[in-house]
Amino acid sequence: MKVVATYDNSFSANLAKGLLKEAGIESYILNDHIGMIAGLFNNDLLSIQLTVDDKDYSQALEVLAAAHKQE
Repeated sequence: MKVVATYDNSFSANLAKGLLKEAGIESYILNDHIGMIAGLFNNDLLSIQLTVDDKDYSQALEVLAAAHKQE
């Protein structure tokens, strides 16, 4: 598993997870339950992490980068 992105809120993490799902990439959100704490303390150790299987890492980065360009 590799961390493909980190977020400071659950909403953004779940949006990204949905984008990856649409692209056929399974992803997992870690530390979602402490997202509010991460926002209060701005601590990278407490950030919400979006992970993918190693084999999907490059494609996941491309999907998220393309979505970011469209914003």
